[in-house]
Amino acid sequence: MFLTSMTAATQLILTRQLGVSRRMVASPVRIGTILLGETLGRFGVAMVQGLFIILLSTLVFGVGWGDPLAASLVVVLFALVATGAAMLVGVFSNNPDQAGALGVMAGMLLGALGGAMVPLEVFPEPAHTIAYLTPHAWAIQGLREVALRDGTVADVLLELAVLGVYAAALMALGTWRFRRILTR
Repeated sequence: MFLTSMTAATQLILTRQLGVSRRMVASPVRIGTILLGETLGRFGVAMVQGLFIILLSTLVFGVGWGDPLAASLVVVLFALVATGAAMLVGVFSNNPDQAGALGVMAGMLLGALGGAMVPLEVFPEPAHTIAYLTPHAWAIQGLREVALRDGTVADVLLELAVLGVYAAALMALGTWRFRRILTR
């Protein structure tokens, strides 16, 4: 989900380079609506990927995701984190190639540090602690609690809160910077 969202950051740059952003600002559409539309586009990409993973793994491999509400909340919040990260990469990169490279590098690094490639249990202690600086570790911990231990929303409140803070901070920064780009 995260990597797919990061590659979608290139579209934000293309809309600027092709002048689409300038034309949107010149139209009678409010800046907030433009920001919401761009943000929802990134979120849509992340959610399609998340739903694809859940549906395919359930139908083809019989994966049980546990409490549907709890699992859905973790996936939605992680999609919002990925959306905010994609917005940030999109507004701070100068061209699509730079955004693509930065997005893939950040996604792979955060995924590796957060336990998406190797379970956190095999990390030595300093790395295990550092992993929880990434949203990936919190999302994986939340999904593991729900899927493997029959956890409910109450059991993953901490994970949801941390993911919510990451999402809010990243999206606030990304949309703030995008607003500045659009209005200068």
